[in-house]
Amino acid sequence: MLGVVLAFLASLITALLLTTSEVELTTSTEVETPCGGFCGWSTGGACVTDFDCVRDGCSGQVCRSTHEEPVFTTCEWRECYDAQKYGVRCKCIDGKCKWG
Repeated sequence: MLGVVLAFLASLITALLLTTSEVELTTSTEVETPCGGFCGWSTGGACVTDFDCVRDGCSGQVCRSTHEEPVFTTCEWRECYDAQKYGVRCKCIDGKCKWG
């Protein structure tokens, strides 16, 4: 019986791996940082309009999609998180939430 269960699990895992490699994943694990001294970061989450993008993190240093889970960060303030000072805002750029 154990052999049957193991064979089933192996085939299930193989099927999942094949399916995953054939489909473009929509969740993003990339972290993007803009240039020019601003040190906030973006998740690159999917968006259609600027309204799909929000600032997150304790200091507002993360730009993410409203379609993603909230991002929790430590609570410290750095001057390079000041989006207004660097003239950037969290917005939809080429279908991804980014600072720009």
